[in-house]
Amino acid sequence: MKTYRLDRRFVLPAVGISLIVAGLAAALAFVLSSVGPLAWIFGGLTVLALLVGLRTIAFPPAVVRLDATGLRIGGQLTVRPVRVPWLEIQDVTVESMRLLIDRGDGQVLAFPLAYVGSLAGEMLREIYDGLNTANGYRRFDQT
Repeated sequence: MKTYRLDRRFVLPAVGISLIVAGLAAALAFVLSSVGPLAWIFGGLTVLALLVGLRTIAFPPAVVRLDATGLRIGGQLTVRPVRVPWLEIQDVTVESMRLLIDRGDGQVLAFPLAYVGSLAGEMLREIYDGLNTANGYRRFDQT
C-alpha cells in the first residue's frame, strides 16, 4: 500500500546534529593536521556525518508502513516500531492529534499524527481502507 515518512520539522533537528558533529570533526581535523593519522580519522568522521545528514534530509525515516497484511508504526527518530496485523485491530480512533489503535488485548497504541504532518488525513483513510478490506465489510467509518 504506502509508506509515510517523518515530517520535516522532526527531521531538521537530526540533520542539525549531524552538521554540528561534522563541524566539530572538521575543526579537530584542522587542529590535529600536524599529528597525521588523527586528522584523517576526524576528516573521515566529517564526511560520514555530512553523508548521514544528507541522507536524512533526502530520505526521511519511514514512520508508518501499510501493506495488505497490516501496518507498522514507529521507527527511527520516533517511537519503537510495532507491527500490527489488520485482523488484530479492534478499534481505531483519533484523539488529541494522536492515532489510538486498540489491539483488543488491553493494549492501546498511541501514535502522534504530527509525525506524518500534512499527510495525516491521507494516512487515516488508508488505514480505514485496510481495515475494511481485511474485515470484508465497511465496519470503520472514516469521519
